[in-house]
Amino acid sequence: MNKILNIVNSNIVLNQLKNSNIDGDFLAWEDFLHEGPVPENLSLEKLSKIRAKFIAQKGLEDIQNIYKKFKYRNNILKTYKKYNQIDLWFENDLYDQLQLIQILDWFSKSAINNNNIYIISPNNYLMKSTPKDLKKFAIYNRELVNHNHFITAKKAWMAFSSESPYSWCKLLNDDTDSLPFLKDTVQRIIEEYPNNINGLSRTAHQALLSISKNIHHPNNIFIDYQKSEYRPFMGDIIFFYILKELVENNLLNSTQEGKNLELTNLGREILEGKKNLFNHTKVDRWIGGVHITNKNSWCWDIKSKNIIKYKIN
Repeated sequence: MNKILNIVNSNIVLNQLKNSNIDGDFLAWEDFLHEGPVPENLSLEKLSKIRAKFIAQKGLEDIQNIYKKFKYRNNILKTYKKYNQIDLWFENDLYDQLQLIQILDWFSKSAINNNNIYIISPNNYLMKSTPKDLKKFAIYNRELVNHNHFITAKKAWMAFSSESPYSWCKLLNDDTDSLPFLKDTVQRIIEEYPNNINGLSRTAHQALLSISKNIHHPNNIFIDYQKSEYRPFMGDIIFFYILKELVENNLLNSTQEGKNLELTNLGREILEGKKNLFNHTKVDRWIGGVHITNKNSWCWDIKSKNIIKYKIN
């Protein structure tokens, strides 16, 4: 009997595949790698501890619980040899693609000679797919992982976890055809760097823009933000945390027990590009392996569409 391990992005998709009677065992990766530190040259175990600490510090979950989940996840991954087929179910958005390159990088070191790993890339979101659709994807949307996949993923993961953004930006000019959605992921991550005009990420800028259009409830702000994404990738929990940071940095006023958000004078001036956030608050953010601070002020130059260092006044 063919023993299959299905690796998916989240428990929501995991349950959907189970309920659709997809064969095999299931493993959910469950990490939003686009937020928080992903330092370079770390084992999966060491990185999991760093990720668990970050998630706990943001108040999203207890550190012991999240590390226990990561450890359980990692231990299942290490049992890959007992499976004669591994199916990687990952969508085309940023959230999934970062997980995919991390997993392929791990397999490139641990199972380079395994010739039964497949990528299943659907043409729409798994959560919105019917059981019939999912079974079709399992047959018609699968691609056998080969040497080129491993090489591309390894290069991309090293670039993402580098302490400098240059290697990540360079991927835009490299051959990444074996992972066809990677370049869109690279570009979208670049746009999450503080921009050189007002110091906001694309997500934070869009949040303020939505509020400026008289959208004030966090749920409605999130819905409006999602419309701005070609491939929506961010869940509401992380988005609400970004809103919380904007409140803490005095760009937003929160009233009605957090159900109403209004631009402050500073928030409006920053949104309009009259001021830059780097000059008005302590910046402390990680994107992959890059630690962005006031002294390490990497930003996205909107005009040149490149990463540069912002000169703080």
